[in-house]
Amino acid sequence: MKNQKTHIIVLILAGGKGERLWPKSTENKPKQLQKIYSSKSLLEETYIRARLITDTKKIYIGCNEYLKKEIVKSMKISKSQFIVEPVGRNTAPIIALATLNLEEQYENTIYVILSADHYIYPLEDFKKTIENAIEIAKQGYLVTCGIIPSRPEIGYGYIQKGNKIDENVYEVIQFHEKPELSRALEYLKKGFYWNSGIFIWKGTAILEEFEKNAPEILNPIKENYKKPKQLKQIFPEIPNQPIDIAIMEKAKKIAVVESSFIWDDVGTWLSLERIYQSQKSSLDDKQNIMIIPKKANFFSFESFNNIVLGESEKLYALLGIENCIFVETNDVFFIANKSKLDAIKSMLKNINDHPNLKKYL
Repeated sequence: MKNQKTHIIVLILAGGKGERLWPKSTENKPKQLQKIYSSKSLLEETYIRARLITDTKKIYIGCNEYLKKEIVKSMKISKSQFIVEPVGRNTAPIIALATLNLEEQYENTIYVILSADHYIYPLEDFKKTIENAIEIAKQGYLVTCGIIPSRPEIGYGYIQKGNKIDENVYEVIQFHEKPELSRALEYLKKGFYWNSGIFIWKGTAILEEFEKNAPEILNPIKENYKKPKQLKQIFPEIPNQPIDIAIMEKAKKIAVVESSFIWDDVGTWLSLERIYQSQKSSLDDKQNIMIIPKKANFFSFESFNNIVLGESEKLYALLGIENCIFVETNDVFFIANKSKLDAIKSMLKNINDHPNLKKYL
């Protein structure tokens, strides 16, 4: 009997709102469709990474119907390569929906789950890490990529590693939710990884885990995923859970691959600051970051550690400004102190209360 071919399928999760990157990220054009740190959108950057792992016919995008239409306009992707969720219910339901659909098309599958809002560099290291993870997934493990922390981050989840399985591969003892600063410092001392949100597993393995640990998510989708009208009706009632909580924290056979690539979750303006500082690009000698058109100009005087993101071909000049962010779009000019960025969602809720301002969200 010949060895059965393994089908590597990449599922890109592209359904988030990206509110913390407002006003660049809006309801009609969220961050994954925006050019944030390069000349390509976050989704296009993710698609390039996916092509290193499998052929284009096996790359699928999970999102809602509106985003599907927007993505098809800007990228050469077949409409058949979308898994459309009727409404966003976090990552576990869309992963279950995608797996049920795709298991009908392919046998002997390995899935690589990517988020459309990550920064990853260099691509060669990413490719090697994923190839390593795929080999571990073939042994029946649910695999995640662990990132060696560079700071005590309170915005990420952490992974506690256990016994060594292979080179740079370990059993997972426990997943830990986003910690307070004192706990994050402890995690660093103990050698915990950041949870990257990148997952690799067999199709059969993840469905078994859904049956064991999240039947309240799997069963209603399984009963209705071939019936579009019924699926639309039941989907809003499915538990709104990330895959970490629904499956990964409950499963027994989990592995973490130590990743050698640089990784960041492009979720806030401060993540953009880290990316540009690591690249040493678009920085002046006062640590001001300029993300402006090539024909625009920038000048700072006694101004330090600012981020300026503009879309006009003009002079951007700063005087006596420190630790602030300036974001210019076609219809919004946003100015914030970096120390106050955690309140951006609260600000947007308040803007939403003003009928004449909703159009800017």
